[in-house]
Amino acid sequence: MADLVRPGGIDLSQHSSRKITQELADAADLIITMERRHAREIIVLAPESAHRVHTLKGLVRSTGAGGIAASLEDSLVDLAEKRSFSDLMGDGGPDEVPDPHKKAKRHYKSALQSLDQLTTDLTSWIASRVPAG
Repeated sequence: MADLVRPGGIDLSQHSSRKITQELADAADLIITMERRHAREIIVLAPESAHRVHTLKGLVRSTGAGGIAASLEDSLVDLAEKRSFSDLMGDGGPDEVPDPHKKAKRHYKSALQSLDQLTTDLTSWIASRVPAG
């Protein structure tokens, strides 16, 4: 996998995944997943966190909608209120970045490209809602 991240300048050598627990979900302000199934699994594990769970692509798409509050916290509340939990039902769809786990190298490259653009967009949106200083 290292050869997949070097071109993007990302060093994941110290990264290790861990399984999400109810405690982690309950403590999170925002939970972002790649696929709907990931979101559903978290909601089943920690139902109280459901309003904080979004797919990355769905979240980025919803940040482009008008009428979002100025502050980050208020914006996230608005987004949760506007989203239907049925948006997370089913598999596939326009709000997913397909998980490349155990797939060919081209799937990892495609996911990396999508994640790079989506995280750039989300970071810009968040930065516009965080007070300077």
